Order: sequence, then structure tokens, then C-alpha cells
Amino acid sequence: MEPIPAQGITIQERSDVQVIKVVQDLDNYGAADLEKELKDLIGSKKYKLVVDLSKVNYVNSTAVGMLVGMAKQAKRKGGDLKVCGLKDRIRKTFDLLGASKVLEIFDTEESAIDSF
Repeated sequence: MEPIPAQGITIQERSDVQVIKVVQDLDNYGAADLEKELKDLIGSKKYKLVVDLSKVNYVNSTAVGMLVGMAKQAKRKGGDLKVCGLKDRIRKTFDLLGASKVLEIFDTEESAIDSF
């Protein structure tokens, strides 16, 4: 039986890509929920990950750092973690923290999936 994702997070498989849709803000609690889900996916040998943040209104630096760390883990296993749907103010947070240089960021879920 597969684990049930945290409230505010849904996971769908599209082709061989896991699409993680986040509908809660990524403060310390939301970041911890998302990190658990991403670790579970990587632990289940699912290394192609797209995190859809189109419904997220707030992301803190802890969450951004966690996404960068999870991307590095996925890359070590031959996959990647890509992000899509960032609102302008969230994109600025990623830019300010330098995450835009490390993470691939896409406008749409489709373009992120197609990039694999």
C-alpha cells in the first residue's frame, strides 16, 4: 500500500515522471511535509520529479534550500527535480537565493515533464 501524501500535496505519475502538486504555502511546516514526500519518492526509486508550485503563495528560504537538496539527491540517482508554475514573487525568492541557477524552472507542468 502506498503512503498517503500530506494534506496540501498530491502526487500523480505522468509517463515515468512524478508530478508533485503543492497547494499549501511552503513555510517550515509545509517544507517539512514536501521534503518527506520527496524523500519517499526517491526512496521508492522514482527519480524524475516535477514540483508544481502554481498554487503556492509563499515560499521561505528553508523550502528553497530543501528543493535544491532534493534535486541534488535525484541527480545523484540519475534523475532530476524540476520546478514549475512559480508566481512572480516566488520566482524572485528563488532568484535572490540563487536557486534559479541550480534548479530548472518551467512556466508549465507540461514543459517541465517534456524536458525529461
